[in-house]
Amino acid sequence: MERFDKLDIADEMLESAIESYLDNEKYFSSLHLAGAAQEIYGKWLRINGGQDFSTMMQNQAEKIFDEPINRKSVKKEDKRSKNSIKHMDNKSDRFTDLQPQMDSFMAISEAVAEYLMLQRPETSNITRFKNYLISTKENGL
Repeated sequence: MERFDKLDIADEMLESAIESYLDNEKYFSSLHLAGAAQEIYGKWLRINGGQDFSTMMQNQAEKIFDEPINRKSVKKEDKRSKNSIKHMDNKSDRFTDLQPQMDSFMAISEAVAEYLMLQRPETSNITRFKNYLISTKENGL
């Protein structure tokens, strides 16, 4: 049995998510992979006394609106699309309502943000996605 660094595993998942999104338009795969990578990155940030991207955004929202927000509800909605393709609880849960391209884009964006917060080495795929992110006005997102 070999030992593997879970951050390296997350890096591979994020790389595959970006490739699935940009090169193959496989949005469900990219959503699932990016979501899994983001969970690992976010947990590692929190373990080391930092904040994940979602928590940072919630803190900023509370400052902007000058009132507390329902963090549990926001987190559940933030992870809804990823969890809806990952789980099926019963017959009525067979179908899900998503915007696959947008949901995948958002999951990759969050994972890339945390990847960079962890000061992981910037790969060509990370650079490609950052350039895609910058061009969202032109590409219709």
